[in-house]
Amino acid sequence: MPIFTRSSFIIPLLDSINFYRYQQEFKLLGYVIMPDHIHFIIWPYGTATVSDIMRDYKTFTSKRIIRQAKVENIAEWVTAFEQAGRETGRSNNKVWQDSYWDENVYTERFLRQKLNYIHRNPIRSGLVEQPANYAYSSFQNYEFGQEWLIEIDRGWLA
Repeated sequence: MPIFTRSSFIIPLLDSINFYRYQQEFKLLGYVIMPDHIHFIIWPYGTATVSDIMRDYKTFTSKRIIRQAKVENIAEWVTAFEQAGRETGRSNNKVWQDSYWDENVYTERFLRQKLNYIHRNPIRSGLVEQPANYAYSSFQNYEFGQEWLIEIDRGWLA
């Protein structure tokens, strides 16, 4: 569902990734928040695995998203979250898909390709004509040095 079209649902995603980046010790190298999914490029350097990070992030943000949908009285979304939870039989609500897609990045060239891919996702989806026109993306950080939404770890740049 396209739930990430309102800042009241996007800001908690960024706030949460920022919290977990310090708690679970990973670097945030890039991101794009699309209306119905997100892309993160992270670099764990502590003991937490990508699975640990995603599990905790999805659990915490699910609660925030459900609470926000209730506060804003978006009954259709609340019902959809409840229905999805019933279908799994594991919880009362469900926001995220069970799985996530991850890929190991071993070279700077590959990392640049992945950043370019995620930054161009809003163009491929018809949301904007240029990556600079999409607010919820680390493209702004890299291209303009802006850190107004969330800081990006750019220490990998050669």
